[in-house]
Amino acid sequence: MNEEEDTESVPGNDNSNYSDVTHLNFTAHIAEQNKLRSEYFKGLTFGDPIWDVLLDIYVSEKTDQSTTIGAISDRQERSKSLCQRCVDYLLERDAVFENFNRYTAPKFRYLASEKTKQQIAAWLNNCLASAP
Repeated sequence: MNEEEDTESVPGNDNSNYSDVTHLNFTAHIAEQNKLRSEYFKGLTFGDPIWDVLLDIYVSEKTDQSTTIGAISDRQERSKSLCQRCVDYLLERDAVFENFNRYTAPKFRYLASEKTKQQIAAWLNNCLASAP
C-alpha cells in the first residue's frame, strides 16, 4: 500500500475547508484543555501520554518550538523517561520520525510524519464539523 492509498483510507479525510491555522489553534486548545483537566480532577491520573506527546510534537513543529525530549517533558510536565517511551512508541509505528538534519535537529529532534499530519487534520476536520 502506498502513501496515497494510506491517506485516502483515513476517516474524514475529505480535504475540508478548515485551514492549517484553524487546525493548529484547535490542536493547541485541545492540548491545553487536557493539561487543565488535571486541575479540575485533583488526584486523578488520566492516561493518554502518547496522544499528548503526539499533539505536542504536531503543535511544536508548526509553532517553532523545540521537539527535544527535554522540551516535550517541560511542556507536558511529565518525566523525560515517560516522554522518551512515548516517542519511542511513536517512532516504532512511524507516526513520528527522528530528524537527522544537522541544522534543524538540535531544535526539532522529532517530527510528525506526513501520514500522521494528515490523520490529525482529518480527525480535526471531523471534530470541527461535528461540533455543536
